[in-house]
Amino acid sequence: MKARPVLFAVFATALVAAASGCSGSSSTQAGTVSTTVAASPGTTAPAQGDQSAPPPVQTPNRQGGDPSAGEANSPQAAPATGAAPDTPQATIVPVTTNPAPNGSGHGMCFDLNSGLANSAIKSLAPSSTGAWGNPFASEDPISAGCEGVLSWMTVESGNIHPYTHVLFFTNGTYLGTATSSPYGYTKVIGKTANTVSVQYKWAKSSDALCCPSGGPSVVTFTLSGGKVVAKGEFPPSN
Repeated sequence: MKARPVLFAVFATALVAAASGCSGSSSTQAGTVSTTVAASPGTTAPAQGDQSAPPPVQTPNRQGGDPSAGEANSPQAAPATGAAPDTPQATIVPVTTNPAPNGSGHGMCFDLNSGLANSAIKSLAPSSTGAWGNPFASEDPISAGCEGVLSWMTVESGNIHPYTHVLFFTNGTYLGTATSSPYGYTKVIGKTANTVSVQYKWAKSSDALCCPSGGPSVVTFTLSGGKVVAKGEFPPSN
């Protein structure tokens, strides 16, 4: 009869021990908090169970003193300056194979205001009415080249029905007059690079000076080999 109380006491002791073990394990699990924190690139995540992160490290100012004043004491970038002033560009003078010849001017191979024109007029025998005047000239542009170009100029006497001289020039040289003597009712009517066309009229014995019936005749003057060659009918000699 005494054996049963002993066995019961042993069983109760074992049951109490088992219950104590379960209770301790549960208490341990409830008191532990496991938290996983995704670390930012370049940083180290705090150890598990550590609820406080270390304070950020302040970089000391190179100039010394309060770290908060580092930005004010750090060297500042130089302010941007304006664009550099434009550099003067060199003037480019085009080089041409046909430079402007003597007697040229105003963009023309021959200029009626040039010294060449003036000296050519002075070489003419004076007319019966005085000096030659009222000049006109061809307009051959230098930009098209002056080599081999036949230029012309006309001058007139001072009477009501003037006599006209036609003068020729090329490459800065005076070549002479179209005819040895001037004619009335004369005008230039055509031109190419190396030719000049001159129209002549003349009065017959029965004609009034206002209305010549002779002609018209066109004579073409061509620059060839540095000389002027004429082709056509000239008025009768005076």
